[in-house]
Amino acid sequence: MLLHYFRSTQRFNILFSVVTGVFAYVGAERSILAFLNTFWCSLFTGGFLLSLFFYELRYKRQYYFYYNKGYSKLRLITLTYLMLLPLLAVYMIAKKIIGL
Repeated sequence: MLLHYFRSTQRFNILFSVVTGVFAYVGAERSILAFLNTFWCSLFTGGFLLSLFFYELRYKRQYYFYYNKGYSKLRLITLTYLMLLPLLAVYMIAKKIIGL
């Protein structure tokens, strides 16, 4: 149940983060490092908040479904953000190993 909400919000989040990363890539004279840093920063900050906003606009009535299953809106958002943290840990480890 929680994975369905996670996937639904992350569709928006990844799209916004890629677009933000592309703007950083073009603005930083084709720097892949700028793309990666902006993508990951956006994934955990602005992209996440925008994905929650657009999920609220598009699927507002589905919160009743999750509430009936025992998930409040705050719990869904918190658990979804916590599910992103292992991705951040993997990125930070990979960044340290590669030396970016």
